[in-house]
Amino acid sequence: MQSFAAPWLGLTFKKIPYKNQIALEIQGVHPSSGGLSAGIAIGDKIISVDGLPLTDVSVIQKCVGKAKVGEILKLGINRAGKEISLNVKLTERPDDISSLTGSAIGSKAAAFGKNFYANREKRQKKPKVTLLDFWATWCGPCRMTIPKLENLYEKLGKEGLEVIGISSEAPDVLNDFYNEHPSPYPLYRDGDQGMWRRYGISAIPMLILLDSEGYIQQVWSGVPNDAALEAAIRAAMK
Repeated sequence: MQSFAAPWLGLTFKKIPYKNQIALEIQGVHPSSGGLSAGIAIGDKIISVDGLPLTDVSVIQKCVGKAKVGEILKLGINRAGKEISLNVKLTERPDDISSLTGSAIGSKAAAFGKNFYANREKRQKKPKVTLLDFWATWCGPCRMTIPKLENLYEKLGKEGLEVIGISSEAPDVLNDFYNEHPSPYPLYRDGDQGMWRRYGISAIPMLILLDSEGYIQQVWSGVPNDAALEAAIRAAMK
């Protein structure tokens, strides 16, 4: 269903000053992107998009966000001091862009199966953000994190926050723990650790924040700071 696919340029960049505005200096180009096909190279500096000067990163974000896969964006480029124009065809954003960014951030989250063992009925059809909690019953820091997530869920659940706890332990272990400590949000058993491998989980607790389209926005390892976690969630919900 390409009409619903998320468009992207396939570029990573850093913001730098440029005359009376900013420029985006290219740090990476995805091999299957329209950016590569258009001839954009590492070190190029984007200075305008569709004739609009880059006063802020939001200028290019808005242009990409309102476009569709297959449409063309005209990028003004400074290359070695010379200004040129390149037409970049927006391609469909792939689920996994970790090869470009060196991080899970920006990649699409894996789809859940049927293995919800508690509170499946509380899944939201279209949450504003989703917080995944990778945890285990034997993990002390995980037990410290759970009350923090419960408080956040109670506070922000009605505003669009979904929390999902994910463990790979045996069903009887998880059910016994739930009977003693019934969390209010959905709980999922990742029995084959497919999700753990997908996200490269090597230490727990690990929290992963997803946007409304299921793309990874932030990752936290260890017991989170309450205020910082809530602030990040509220910012992502706007």
